[in-house]
Amino acid sequence: MSISRNVLRTAALSVTAALALAATGPIASATEAANTRAAEHKAAAQVLTAVAEDADVPQIVEEGLEERLGALPQNPTTQQLVEAMYPGDEAAQKAALAQLAPQGAQSQGVQPQGVQLRGWDTAWKVTKCVGAIGAFIAGNALLVTKATKFGGVLKGAKLIVQAGNKEERIKLLVAIFGEVTGISTIATACG
Repeated sequence: MSISRNVLRTAALSVTAALALAATGPIASATEAANTRAAEHKAAAQVLTAVAEDADVPQIVEEGLEERLGALPQNPTTQQLVEAMYPGDEAAQKAALAQLAPQGAQSQGVQPQGVQLRGWDTAWKVTKCVGAIGAFIAGNALLVTKATKFGGVLKGAKLIVQAGNKEERIKLLVAIFGEVTGISTIATACG
């Protein structure tokens, strides 16, 4: 029985190709593994950086927050909101005002809507969101009650900040407050 040269060449090329793929397969796998490890290390470094940045952010005094916000007048100033968030802690108030109030606007009673922070990290985003929600519910007992029933302004702000986009933030805000005018402004401020 005789095998043609073309069949032998095809068989030889197939075997050579299979051996070449077998030899390079582990190299590709090793490269993929190295890339995966590098991505995991980068993600871990980002988490550590975020934790370190958040450590410098003063903690909002959660106990009684809704009552303090409810006692504010409608359309409170940034100063009033910060005082409600950090009662009796002048250092925390000063740090928050430095982040929340635009340059030179601290004494002018600027509203938190539209405030642009410098060097945002998660904790400051939550602080800004608490301020936006606080300005929204200030002086409105019904909205304060709704926020309290949901678990509080701070809990709601943390959830809203974690939402992926504005539509998700709006859905959370509707779940907390219902269909109320002004929710879109809070969703934008908490983003």
